[in-house]
Amino acid sequence: MWNKRPEFTAWLAEVKQVNLESLPNWEEKQMFKEFMEDHNTATFPSKKYYNMDEYHRRKMEKQMKKGSKILETERIIFNDEEQRRQELMVAREKQKESQVEALKRSMQSGMAQAMKEQAQLREEMAYQYKLGNFEAAAAIQRRLDPDVAM
Repeated sequence: MWNKRPEFTAWLAEVKQVNLESLPNWEEKQMFKEFMEDHNTATFPSKKYYNMDEYHRRKMEKQMKKGSKILETERIIFNDEEQRRQELMVAREKQKESQVEALKRSMQSGMAQAMKEQAQLREEMAYQYKLGNFEAAAAIQRRLDPDVAM
């Protein structure tokens, strides 16, 4: 009786529309005898009443073959605090990653701006050399390469 408890409970609820907890012991035993009669004669309306675990495993395999995502999974761990802590940790990691990406984008845009300014300064320096204004060109050169002595 205890080995087939999940199947029996499901059969009672779905086929007989009876709640197991509301039954007295003697009526539960009579219902179980009827359940076992159907089990032994293979007259259940569904295959799941023979082996619930196998039935659900096959159902999951079929869903996986179809390519559908399993939207609802049965909870097997009921540690809400740990689950919430994990959710918060994942959310923090995603937030950190988004902040790092935003910082990278801002740095890249800042670098691009700096590179544009350097290119403009080089053009200005070349123009000053062509004009013969060597002092202005040297000042721009010092600004571009402050470590290099002229």
